[in-house]
Amino acid sequence: MKKRIETVNQINAPVDKVWSKVGPGTHMDKWMPIIATCSVDGNKRICTTPEGATLHETIEADAENKVFKYSIDKQDFMPISDIKGTITLKENGNQTIMHWDVDFEISEENEATFPEIKKNIEGIYQMAASSLSEFANA
Repeated sequence: MKKRIETVNQINAPVDKVWSKVGPGTHMDKWMPIIATCSVDGNKRICTTPEGATLHETIEADAENKVFKYSIDKQDFMPISDIKGTITLKENGNQTIMHWDVDFEISEENEATFPEIKKNIEGIYQMAASSLSEFANA
């Protein structure tokens, strides 16, 4: 079953500073609390969690519109698949509004876990926005 989670968080930093941290895709381990390591080779990114889970991603950045897209091609972190995320940054004075949406498939047998998955993803994205505020201003 196809699912979508949409989040909006405020980042206490100007949009250009935030984009400089998000756009390259290389700094996830500095502002995403669940990422321990992050490496980028071309449009491929590999991230690991502190627990050792690995995410293999394809990334695409649109600097002009400040949109960062990714698809998680392979992961052993959550019981979901066909994961596609989009981070859109919008200027709001000296702050940034971060729209972070994710679409994915969840099997019928895992459908009952969706409310917990949604709550966890929303919490992770909120923590990431807070960390990104600090990292962008460093």
